[in-house]
Amino acid sequence: MNKSLATTAETASGITVDDLKRKAVHIKDMAESEVRTLADERAAQVVLIGAVVVLAAVSIAFFLGTRAAREY
Repeated sequence: MNKSLATTAETASGITVDDLKRKAVHIKDMAESEVRTLADERAAQVVLIGAVVVLAAVSIAFFLGTRAAREY
């Protein structure tokens, strides 16, 4: 028999339901962790974009206010 086929057969018979369950739980935990990380990054991006928009609005208002004050 081919050595790789023999190894595959031995591995297939050595896997238990508990092994599969542990692997599934591990993958689930990794996926949840990744989702939490992405959600945190997204929240930080939204806050940063909001801060930039507010800063731009204040800057434009200040600029327009100083221009209006010079005209009078």
